[in-house]
Formats: sequence, structure tokens, C-alpha cells
Amino acid sequence: MAALLVLAAGSFAQMSRIAGEVDANGLAERIGREKGHVVLVTFWATWCVPCREEFPDIVRLQKAYARQGLRVLGVSTDLARETPAVEKFLGEQKPGFPNYRKKKGGDDQQFIDAVDASWGGELPFSVFYTRDGRKAKVLSGRHTYAEYEREVQTLLR
Repeated sequence: MAALLVLAAGSFAQMSRIAGEVDANGLAERIGREKGHVVLVTFWATWCVPCREEFPDIVRLQKAYARQGLRVLGVSTDLARETPAVEKFLGEQKPGFPNYRKKKGGDDQQFIDAVDASWGGELPFSVFYTRDGRKAKVLSGRHTYAEYEREVQTLLR
């Protein structure tokens, strides 16, 4: 729907800001490709006010720590019909990291449990992984830039 469309006269519509859909296995594979880096996966939705409030801090964090080895992956839990809102939000926020949408279908609880057994599905929800791919910390609910920065600095040491 929001894929690159080539139009007559050589102009083109904008490419999707959504990197694709992921299920639990796809997310695990994507995290696995970042070995050697500290990874922060943040789960969010456009309808979630704390998510929208926190997202600029995540963008800022990624910009501040990318060179030291931080990789951020965003996962929108918005439904497919909310894609225009997701595209608009990402266009406004201009994250320097890929954002995926949770794959439609499947059992939401299985996805949640695969991400973290302690996660009750609340948003925002963030998971930190060490450079060797081990889960290090989860943050549930809205957190400040300083709280995120503290975790990142600890893991980058």
C-alpha cells in the first residue's frame, strides 16, 4: 500500500517508513543480526499517549549513542488499518532506526510471551539486549530519557 510506486513522468510516491512486519521469530532473528551491539527494542502504538511522549527520547537516545554501539529497533503494535497513522507518526518523528509492525494474525499472547514472559502487553514496553544477544533489562511503561540513558551507558561499558 505504501510501497514505492513509480508514476508516469518519472516521479514517485514515498516509500513506506515501516521496515516490514515481524512475528516473534522474525524479531529474534533481527535482534540476532545485531550481535556486537547493545540493542534496544521498543514496542509502541500511535494510539498510546505515553508511547508518543516517550518516542522522541528514544530517537534522541539512538542519535546520541549509535556511534558507541547502540542499535534501536521499533515495533508498532498498531493494526494494519492504522498504517496511515503509523506512517504519519514516523514521518514526524524521523527516527534513525528501523520500525516494524507486529505481524497481523497469530496469537498476541504468544507474541507477548515470546518477547518477555513478564510482559502483560502494556505499552510502551522496551527490552535491552547485551552485545552478545542476551536479554538484560525490560522497562514497562513510560520512562525518562535519563532512565534509558542510564541503562544504555551500563550496557555499553
